[in-house]
Amino acid sequence: MCTVDSIKKGFVVATKNPALIMVLFIFNLIWNMINVAIMPAPAATAPGATTPPAVPPETALLTFMITIAFVLLSIFMQGGSLGLVRDYVKGNKMSLGKFASYGLKYYLRLLGVGVIIILMIVIAALIAGLIVAAVAPLNNVVATVIATLIAIAVGLFGIYLVIRLVMSPYALVCDEAGVIDAIKHSMNVVHRKYFWKVLLLLVLIVLIAIGIGVLVGIAAGLVTVAMPPKAGQVVIGIVNSLFNGYLGIVMMAAFLSYYLTLQEKIKSGE
Repeated sequence: MCTVDSIKKGFVVATKNPALIMVLFIFNLIWNMINVAIMPAPAATAPGATTPPAVPPETALLTFMITIAFVLLSIFMQGGSLGLVRDYVKGNKMSLGKFASYGLKYYLRLLGVGVIIILMIVIAALIAGLIVAAVAPLNNVVATVIATLIAIAVGLFGIYLVIRLVMSPYALVCDEAGVIDAIKHSMNVVHRKYFWKVLLLLVLIVLIAIGIGVLVGIAAGLVTVAMPPKAGQVVIGIVNSLFNGYLGIVMMAAFLSYYLTLQEKIKSGE
């Protein structure tokens, strides 16, 4: 199965499992509607002002707390979805009744993988920032250029590591692996020979999501242009919830299918 075939498989899995799409749609919709409820409607900038009115601190704090809760719940939703997508890709069927058990089963392991990846990103960013900051007081052009190039190299290495780890959640679910083993399996699969193919898959899915998202956004904008601000936010929230639910399953199924393909190639010595 090539990169394009994996993407096709992603769309097939998503299209044939509307019940799973509906679960993610409802989850995303609740999040979007909460945001609509707590955020003030867009207001026109006062005459003479250059920026719109600031969001009240209490609203910003509430939004932050809800965002944290949403992220933590998203891990449960990811575990449930990955388990069901794996079942369908491997056995051509899934049982929605297993969603909660899968969500709980993989929760801590997915959280662990996520924390490790985030730490790698933060460490790479800190190192790059410190390198640039260390030479800034010298006011030396040559030193600044060298430090900037080193910082860029560190950043690129961080991106390289993240791509090597992108298959970790799929290894975790497909191989029933722990956090460290899932990372090792991902590193083993996304090695030098297949690195660019995995990157291509990632880029293609992002481009597809952006392309569809732009079209959906334009359509939603045309529909809501004459609506009151809050009503427009509700409509856009509904559209975004459906879009994110569908594309989320497409992405999961595409990457999971490709992970299994790469596993088979490695086992066969390709």
